[in-house]
Amino acid sequence: MQEKELENAPLRFGTNLGMILELHDMYQEDSNSVSEEMRTLFESIGSSQSGTDVSQVGQSKVKGLLRLLDNIRLFGHLKSDIYPVYRPDVKNIPSLDFEDYGLTEDDLKKMPASLVSSHLQDQYDSAYEAMTQLYELYTGPLAYEYMHINDTEERQWLKETVEQQSPISLSDDEKKHLFKTLAKVEGFEKYLHKNFVGAKRFSIEGVDSLVPMLDHLLNLMAEEEIPNLQIGMAHRGRLNVLTHVLEKPYEMMISEFMHTDPMKFLPEDGSLEITQGWARDVKYHLGGAKTRNDKGLEQRISLANNPSHLEVVGPVVLGKTRAQQEKTDRPGLPDQNYNQALAAIIHGDAAFPGQGIVYESLNLGKLEGYAVGGSLHIIANNRIGFTTEETDARSTVYASDAALGFDLPVFHVNADKPEHVLRSIEIALKYRQKFNKDIVIDLVGYRRYGHNEMDEPSTTNPMLYKEIKERETIDELYGSELVEQEVITEDEKKQIIQGVIDEMRAAHDKIDKSDTNIDSELKTPEAVLKGHENAQEDISLDRLSEINEELFDYPEDFTVFNKLSNVLNRRKKPFEDEEALVDWSHAEALAFATINQDGTPIRLTGQDSERGTFAQRHVVLHDPETGEEFIPLHEVSDSNATFDVHNSPLSEAAVVGFDYGYNVENNEAMAIWEAQYGDFSNMAQVIYDNFLSAGNAKWGEQSGMTLFLPHGSEGQGAEHSSARLERYLQLAAENNMTVANLSSSSNYFHLLRRQAKYLGTDSMKPLVLMTPKSLLRNQIVSEPISAFVEGSFKEVIIPEYKKTKVKKVLIASGKMAIDLITEQKDNPDDSILIVRLEQIYPFPSEIIKDLFADLKNLDEVRFVQEEPKNQGAYHYALPHFLDIVPEKVEFNYVGRIRRASPAEGDGESYKLIQQNIIDNALKS
Repeated sequence: MQEKELENAPLRFGTNLGMILELHDMYQEDSNSVSEEMRTLFESIGSSQSGTDVSQVGQSKVKGLLRLLDNIRLFGHLKSDIYPVYRPDVKNIPSLDFEDYGLTEDDLKKMPASLVSSHLQDQYDSAYEAMTQLYELYTGPLAYEYMHINDTEERQWLKETVEQQSPISLSDDEKKHLFKTLAKVEGFEKYLHKNFVGAKRFSIEGVDSLVPMLDHLLNLMAEEEIPNLQIGMAHRGRLNVLTHVLEKPYEMMISEFMHTDPMKFLPEDGSLEITQGWARDVKYHLGGAKTRNDKGLEQRISLANNPSHLEVVGPVVLGKTRAQQEKTDRPGLPDQNYNQALAAIIHGDAAFPGQGIVYESLNLGKLEGYAVGGSLHIIANNRIGFTTEETDARSTVYASDAALGFDLPVFHVNADKPEHVLRSIEIALKYRQKFNKDIVIDLVGYRRYGHNEMDEPSTTNPMLYKEIKERETIDELYGSELVEQEVITEDEKKQIIQGVIDEMRAAHDKIDKSDTNIDSELKTPEAVLKGHENAQEDISLDRLSEINEELFDYPEDFTVFNKLSNVLNRRKKPFEDEEALVDWSHAEALAFATINQDGTPIRLTGQDSERGTFAQRHVVLHDPETGEEFIPLHEVSDSNATFDVHNSPLSEAAVVGFDYGYNVENNEAMAIWEAQYGDFSNMAQVIYDNFLSAGNAKWGEQSGMTLFLPHGSEGQGAEHSSARLERYLQLAAENNMTVANLSSSSNYFHLLRRQAKYLGTDSMKPLVLMTPKSLLRNQIVSEPISAFVEGSFKEVIIPEYKKTKVKKVLIASGKMAIDLITEQKDNPDDSILIVRLEQIYPFPSEIIKDLFADLKNLDEVRFVQEEPKNQGAYHYALPHFLDIVPEKVEFNYVGRIRRASPAEGDGESYKLIQQNIIDNALKS
């Protein structure tokens, strides 16, 4: 029989050992009742190794051994030595004692090692030796969970890799290097603790081996020729990672504690990139990037900036990683190389199961639009939240259990066993390289102090901290091991530990204490305040006409769905008939094509973005006969960049974070996220609050990300009406974003092009765009092709007017403006001028002020909106209008009253209320 089949047979059943045993009973009654593969397996059970006949111990003994082995692999981690302190009491663990399976030591010595595993048969003389080795392996300081994985190849690979690994045996030099790293990690924390009493630093102590783990990862990446490491982590241990992985000088770190200027100590070789915004942020939120050459390969290590919302940086790092893996300077789809970058996301043990964005991010792992070839998830497990212990923090045995649902392997490793920690990252990277999947390492340690260093944790967690206070620090523990092994002497150990303190003292002495770096003004940079200009564009009719023709250049063997073909063919008419109009989606397609031609790549994602939630976009066509896909934008000639569109999972927070990170890393790319309905974007509010709106001011982290948020009251209820315009306006300040609510397809075209123009510049900023729903095909919103030629974006659309006749000006945006114009067409009135406010932030005060000055008979300005008075743009716009409305001119609000809900849930009620607003706004 084939040797490979025999080797794999038990494993193919995974945890279904009962099925094997049932088959074995059938085999005993009739050997022909089972497959050839199973016959060969069961025959081997009765065969001999080294002359030992298994039949001597009986078949029931063999079954007992198989059950025992299965449980060792399945449950060995529950008995493992992974807790430095405070071992939990896990109930109902299956016995792993061979005597409880009806076996004796003598029985096991009579059985061949091949029964334990075929790949161990040449290493051990009997099942007893092999089983004992497996027990020690699966219950040691590095424990494994992988038997839940459905894929047989993955399980087999993990089984062989875990069970065939050589004993951990570092050379003396490697041990010394590891000890010196741990001494630096601990010495850094001890020095800060002693010299800056009461200062928050969120110490790494208790999971110190995270730093040598990351350093070793860089070695392994160099062997795999992976040049970029993207790290995401919360605040605990961040200062140590910055100092000892990104090699931020001690002088810079100590300067931050002393409130002096750390940039004076920035390495002059340019290897360390540190940015900071004008408003700044606390030191344990800051990131940076380091170029290192000490591993045999030039490597760039990036630590992402992160707010106090612990896990929200995870998807941002994934997006940054994806951007580094892609080449986007060619037409079509990006070329992606997983070996260009690796993501290492460091989680907190309370946050990993507690924060939903973790689950959302794990779900991205194998999706085409978001895959990065596998990420390393490291749980810096200090066994406690602020004061909340594990039993109150989660409903699972391990903090890592959320990963099991994604078929990911999990390694649990004792943080005070640094050599095992290094082994864990070795196997993890091998798995990532082999299967391009995520993997989780649960680095189990403790937290030496309270949540911050001034907190006294014994008041709330006395039993835990009783053990922690009795525990030596890792530099002492591992140093003493090396002394016992005669790798170093006791004097050498003390000298190395003291040397770190001396080095930090020397760095501390270099800093002038009087050179304070306190800024009370926090001035916004001029480049940021300058904003975006609305310059006239040189877009010719011939260029747009050629693009439009190429969008219909389908492959010969491709069939467009009949009904859709009729819809798309209407896009030819504006180039054939001057009276025909370009609707919203047509304008978008033309904008995307010209942006690609100008060399700007586009990435568009959203829950239904390929087709468009409202069946309007159709950038990906599907052949109804074959199911083949075709993207017309890829056929546009002279395109110099990629166009990439993906239907996203039903996620907002992780997806928005991902695309934000993508744009931050590749800030010359136009990264667009589209909400299915604008209301749904509130699930990603944490990304807008902490990254999109404030990232530049806090960290000097620029983004030009674009949000498409379908918006407009149309009688569809509270969750299908409002994109919560007011929230973005509340976040708007210091020219940090553009917020617009458009009512013109050509204006949409020009705004997209303006946004693309400023990508990669100092004036780049996010664009938050309220996009239409029912207006997508509205004739008033649609424009002739002439409006697209040599035009520019209009912050305010002012129709022609007779200046002496206008008495009232109505200011409105989006659908509200179109409703007013539609009504006025049926009832013309030269005394009422409807002005469309297209760009809401930055507010176009001067344009509107000049208009008011031109209207000599103006007696009233009405601000009209569809949102309730406490929502929408009204309260944001009010101070601006109070400044610019002439002294004797009234300013009034017309719209819905203050409401708790953003919209009515009954369509008929909506119609009556909306018509009442229109009537009141247009009354003379």
